[in-house]
Amino acid sequence: MSKPISTTTLSARQPVIAVLGHVDHGKSSLLDFIRKSNVVEGEAGGITQRISAYEVQHKAGDGKTRAITFLDTPGHEAFQSMRERGVEIADVAILVVSAEDGVKAQTLEAWKTIDTRKLPYVVAINKIDKAGADIQKTKNSLVEHGIYIEGYGGEVPCVEISAKTGQGIDFLLETLLLVTEMSELTSNLTLPATGYILESFVDQKRGVSAALIIKEGTLPISGAIVAGTSISPIRIIEDFAGRTIKSPHAGQPIKVTGFDEIPAAGTIFVSGDKKEMEALVEIAKESKIKEVVDPKLYRNAKVVIPVVIKADSLGTLDAVKRELKKKETEEVKIKIIAEGVGTISEGDIMLASSDEKTVIIGFSVKLENSARDQADRFNIKPQLFDIIYKISEWFDTVVEERLPYEEKEVVLGTLKVIKNFSTQKDKYVIGGRVETGKVTNNSPVKIVRRGIELGRGKIVELQSQKLKVEAVNEGTECGLMVETKFEIIPSDILEVLVVEKKRI
Repeated sequence: MSKPISTTTLSARQPVIAVLGHVDHGKSSLLDFIRKSNVVEGEAGGITQRISAYEVQHKAGDGKTRAITFLDTPGHEAFQSMRERGVEIADVAILVVSAEDGVKAQTLEAWKTIDTRKLPYVVAINKIDKAGADIQKTKNSLVEHGIYIEGYGGEVPCVEISAKTGQGIDFLLETLLLVTEMSELTSNLTLPATGYILESFVDQKRGVSAALIIKEGTLPISGAIVAGTSISPIRIIEDFAGRTIKSPHAGQPIKVTGFDEIPAAGTIFVSGDKKEMEALVEIAKESKIKEVVDPKLYRNAKVVIPVVIKADSLGTLDAVKRELKKKETEEVKIKIIAEGVGTISEGDIMLASSDEKTVIIGFSVKLENSARDQADRFNIKPQLFDIIYKISEWFDTVVEERLPYEEKEVVLGTLKVIKNFSTQKDKYVIGGRVETGKVTNNSPVKIVRRGIELGRGKIVELQSQKLKVEAVNEGTECGLMVETKFEIIPSDILEVLVVEKKRI
């Protein structure tokens, strides 16, 4: 039995604070002001599409400087797993709500994630500098949705801020530090570091990298880091800004390069002696259970769409899969035949070429030159995106094209031929009267004589009162030119057809 840790070995550690809220309510802008940088302009579509960690030094009211780690989480609904991961890792959360919009769909989703985890949080009412800001209405909307802030029947601190002007942000930071002090965050810095994999990605120059949040201890100068079945030597360690760092401690975000395989985001990591860590990896590999896809899932589907997905990180890969899975129904199934982090390679193209129905989706990645040549050869067009909801819009068109349907001819209207003016090279210029419905230009027609179909043709020109028109309604006489190989004579009936597509 291990001995209890002496309180003398424990020291206060810097807090990890997750920033959550609805899309475009100002989460990244708030961090921009705090960090005096500009991330928002660099985000595709103006929205955060990956989880990021930043460390800031804040000079508190007592004159002491305190380090704070912030996690910026995406607001779009497709990134729910990232938000959940951020809340799981964090010690405190900021729920950002726009003073213009009040509580929105993802505000509630973010709050429920915080509430489920029982995570302490502060509400930040942002955009109070805007002309359309209504602070009182926003507070009322919070209470109406069960978010009980101070002064409105609850104990949740609420701070009014402007991420644009900086108004109220110092008070927000002081409030956050007060909340963290009440949480009494401590760590034993003498222990080897443990924590979470925040995000994983492939650095094209240096290999597999991951962003980590240390929650306990200090990272050794040498040894290895293990996350699941992934292992990396403690060699290239950087802080959030890309600067080389040694012996980072609890509460700090770091980047580690050198993993032998991509560690899953959200996985707990441990560090220590290299041989001990290698033994842990072997145990993890032996106990790993492979996922088996049940073929019955696709048995009753009308259309199965095979997909290859490549993304710039595991987090965004998960978001793409989540967005696609929302499109599944009893009739439509998505079969992910390959997924990964990094550029779209020649191998991805070769894999897709085995089935012409396969689509390749790349999110925030590029197509390798060799892969481009192969794609041209097999007439494959990988779809590249950098905004998550664009994938959903595009995929809707793919589903619509592939769902089976039957075509049915419907009679739009009938015309009785009154006079045949001229005939030249299978083109008949005739006059007639619309008996039922309407006659439209460029429509196929059925030529009927005494109730028997003689053949087919097409209206290539339509006139009413010597003017070209697109349609003539019931009871109106008109002139028209019909292209057909069959003779048209007075008293013939032309049935104007329209083809309707009906889902099977």
